[in-house]
Amino acid sequence: MEVLRRTGTRIEELLELTHLSLRQYQAPTGETVPLLQISPSKTDRERVIPADPDLVAVLARIIRRIKGPDGRVPLLNRYDGYERVFGPSLPHLFQCPSQHRLQVISANRIRELLTDLALQAGIVDVDGTPLRFTPHDFRRIFSTETVNGGLPIHIAAKLLGHLDLNTPQAYVAVYPEEVIRHYRQFVDQRRTHRPSEEYREPSDIEWQEFRDHFSLRKVALGTCDRPYGTPCQHENACVRCPMLRLDLAQEPRLLEIETNTRKRLGEAQRMQWLGEVAGLQESLRHIATKKQQVKRLREQTDQGEAGENALG
Repeated sequence: MEVLRRTGTRIEELLELTHLSLRQYQAPTGETVPLLQISPSKTDRERVIPADPDLVAVLARIIRRIKGPDGRVPLLNRYDGYERVFGPSLPHLFQCPSQHRLQVISANRIRELLTDLALQAGIVDVDGTPLRFTPHDFRRIFSTETVNGGLPIHIAAKLLGHLDLNTPQAYVAVYPEEVIRHYRQFVDQRRTHRPSEEYREPSDIEWQEFRDHFSLRKVALGTCDRPYGTPCQHENACVRCPMLRLDLAQEPRLLEIETNTRKRLGEAQRMQWLGEVAGLQESLRHIATKKQQVKRLREQTDQGEAGENALG
């Protein structure tokens, strides 16, 4: 439970942690920073999480508990329920005796343990019904605590392994007053480490550039979320860009783009324009991703409206 809460990992990422996942980074100051390496899963991208002292202490207790008489962590093969194959022999951290032999703990067993812990603690809802926790609940807790604590949303996205900046925002439970308070704290802390000459009144030219940047962020499918002062990296091919924040009202336009792209792909395939075929297929892959984003946004909007109606 502590590892889930302090890392925000997905359940499949948690079960793939091994003794080899612990790394060290030598900072320019000479300080050694412990890191936890997360294997690729949902995003197929490897990432590392800085391990705070509390997380290091938890991992150390886990390693001491699972070490064999020879002082080593036993090597086990973990069964991947998605791939339906056994992985290589590795010193998995989450292992325990089962049926008279050591096994890597299953995802279902983790869920059962969390349910049992909640029952033992007597945690109940406002109406007295017992509360249940899932591994993903701790991922949301991690998101909320880090962002409310002043961590920028794009850094939280990196720690969580999200490619889309909108995703961690959906996880974070924040209120306007908390946003203002934590943002001011973040700015105040940042200012103590920056030269004082950076905090001056902007010139008319600088202010005009700032306003122009935000006016240029409005595009046909929504709004471009690229940072201030950065150019468009995709030559205005917004449908391919992960920085595009979709507007639900523009879903018909997205479907129209998909139809036109498929027509162009059919023509390119007939004419054997192989370079064109590859580019159009890549565009269709990104369009499919954008359609999934629209679906998630619509579901979130519907849930919000349902909640408001219930309160009303």
